[in-house]
Amino acid sequence: MASAEIDVGAEQAPDHPDRHSGRPGDRYAISFRRQFLVVTVCLLAVNLMIGLFARHQQRAIIDYAVNVYDTAFISTNYVSLAQIAFQHYIDEQSRAIGPDQASKANELLETVLDDIDVAIERSSSHLTRAEGLELRTNISELLKLGVDSPELRSLTDDVQQKLERLHQNNSAIGLQARDDIEAFSYRSDLLLLASTLTSIMLAGLVLLVTHRMIRSLNQRSSDRLYAALEGMPQGLTMFDDKQRLIICNAEFGAMYGLGVGLIEPGTPLRAILEHRMENGTAAINAENFVEEELASASQPTAIALEHQLQDGRTIALTKAPLSTGGAVTIHMDVTEKRNSEKQIAFLAHHDALTGLANRVQLREHIDKILEKVRRGGTASVLCLDLDNFKIINDTLGHSVGDALLCAVSKRVRDLVRDRDLVSRTGGDEFSIVQFGTDPPMEASAALAARIVEALSAPFELGDHHVVIGASVGIAIAPDDGDSADQLLKNADMALYRSKEEGRGRFHFFEPEMDIKAQTRRVLELDLRSAIAAGEFEVFYQPIVNLAENRITGFEALLRWNHPTRGRVAPNDFIPLAEETGLIGAIGEWVIRQACAEARRWPSDTRVAVNVSPVQFRNKTLVLAVVSALAASGLRPDLLELEITETVLMNNNEATLAALHQLRALGVRISMDDFGTGYSSLSYLRSFPFDKIKIDQSFVRDLSERPDSIAIIRAVAGLGQSFGMTTTAEGVETQEQLDQMRAEGCSEVQGYFYSRPVPASEIAQLLIGFQERVRAAA
Repeated sequence: MASAEIDVGAEQAPDHPDRHSGRPGDRYAISFRRQFLVVTVCLLAVNLMIGLFARHQQRAIIDYAVNVYDTAFISTNYVSLAQIAFQHYIDEQSRAIGPDQASKANELLETVLDDIDVAIERSSSHLTRAEGLELRTNISELLKLGVDSPELRSLTDDVQQKLERLHQNNSAIGLQARDDIEAFSYRSDLLLLASTLTSIMLAGLVLLVTHRMIRSLNQRSSDRLYAALEGMPQGLTMFDDKQRLIICNAEFGAMYGLGVGLIEPGTPLRAILEHRMENGTAAINAENFVEEELASASQPTAIALEHQLQDGRTIALTKAPLSTGGAVTIHMDVTEKRNSEKQIAFLAHHDALTGLANRVQLREHIDKILEKVRRGGTASVLCLDLDNFKIINDTLGHSVGDALLCAVSKRVRDLVRDRDLVSRTGGDEFSIVQFGTDPPMEASAALAARIVEALSAPFELGDHHVVIGASVGIAIAPDDGDSADQLLKNADMALYRSKEEGRGRFHFFEPEMDIKAQTRRVLELDLRSAIAAGEFEVFYQPIVNLAENRITGFEALLRWNHPTRGRVAPNDFIPLAEETGLIGAIGEWVIRQACAEARRWPSDTRVAVNVSPVQFRNKTLVLAVVSALAASGLRPDLLELEITETVLMNNNEATLAALHQLRALGVRISMDDFGTGYSSLSYLRSFPFDKIKIDQSFVRDLSERPDSIAIIRAVAGLGQSFGMTTTAEGVETQEQLDQMRAEGCSEVQGYFYSRPVPASEIAQLLIGFQERVRAAA
């Protein structure tokens, strides 16, 4: 249209009447444009009139629909509400007995009148209004009738019929209005169709001037292409077949530090490459960088490669040849991505905290070393575990624990050769792989001794002065294993032996260790099924009161009747049960069994049960005791729990809380093996024990170590001072019994009176003891 306006303006110039006289094509174009303008204006006017008329018709339909809604449907809704309310009135009237209930029914009738008033008000039909007024009169008459009026029934039926007729009439008006709306809509659709046809004609005219937009679109496309190139996070270049720059974006220039003159179209590729050589953005290890890149650019093949630049960056190049010669190349900086990949690869084979090799790299390294061992040679695997690390970590915090692990890692790395691998395989567990040492045992022993000595020296960690130790286990390949799993397992067994022997030392693997470990594993499997199989049995050893000279209680002692091994000693399976956590279930079974069997003894006979420190850590001991007492009916004061001072050492606050809960139930608490630890006296002050049991080692050594008498005398004196019973264990001779009596012990226990017996023999044991007492008297 802009060109038409310009041409028309030129034609109207009066001083150039013959400007187009020799150009009939121009005169035809001017005539066509005039006709185009006239037809366009006419079609627009017709389309506008048809549209306005169609709009008017739509408005009329909308107004009519609103009027119908107001007059018919809303009125019908209120008639429906009146019907519902009138039905409620009938129901209330039928149940009405007195004047109060009749009044309540009349209140519902008032609601009916209100709904009818609204229905009459909103109705535009004279017929329905007249029917509504008549109906209202009939309903008003109902208010004047009493409950027992004979006319009430006929009048209510008549009102119901009129309500239904009024409802039907209103619905019929609404349905008729719907049909009218459809008729109006059909006529409106015809008008809209006419408007659509004129719009289509206008669209055809628009196509005649579309060519005027092509030039503008081309310019816009060029602008958009430039914006897209500049918005790319990658550098992009396009060179022709003469290696001259056609186009590039600003990111390409910034990536290689190119000035404005080097990113202009027509710039030779050689000039760009030479500038990169000068400013240090060329590829490393490329002495003939310019010539190599020019040769690569001239090849009509797709290329994808990466360059490590002299400034440390990594650039990925993707080249795509053009059909007309030259190529398009995308340059992407992937430095961060490659660094992340390297970090991920590092973490996949290294410990994140210490930077040492992790278990994955350790196994891979051992596998490689074993390949060399098979061709002749030896290697050593050392497993290292820190002593007392858990105590440091729990008391000083994880941050100090992490700093300690890093310091340990540094000391260990300083002790090994560069070709030896040091790895962290667990929380405070490390492994070292040696290869090429001759002889291997001497070299491994020397390294292990240096490690034990180095890690026993104090660590200064900020404000903390930390002292730990280390235990080391050693396995030699190929004698101790020809696979990574076997070597690590055997070295770990040797480490376990080092810790068993007192920590702070090293030990070589021995075949007997594997046999012992296998035996222990089989025993563990059997132990897991022993309770369900009914293989456990509780024996009882009597406890004799010296003052009363009678049996006042029994100590419950667990026995395991293995189906193939026979009787398994408690020292063989109790520690294993504690290590594997099975002691919790076993201990609960013993408490239940002891309480149930003690319930059948004389009413004042106690039963004593040993409790493991592991049971306190599980925090279910109190609940187990309550359950056992409730199930058996045993009085709480007849149950005595024996603990060692190890229980208090492990978790003092939580353990004391549990002990006080048990004491509150009425259960007696005794300290077993008193005098064998380091803090027994302090524990006597921390909790009011009912009994102290003197360890049998003091009673056994009476004849050989006179100082044992002094200890027993002191313990008995402590018991009297604190108001506690003292029981001497391990009494086997009359001499020992007389000595315990002389030193003031309250009770004794031992083979002198009886070995532990099953529950079935307790009754006979009590009878025999009484006969023995009478005979002695």
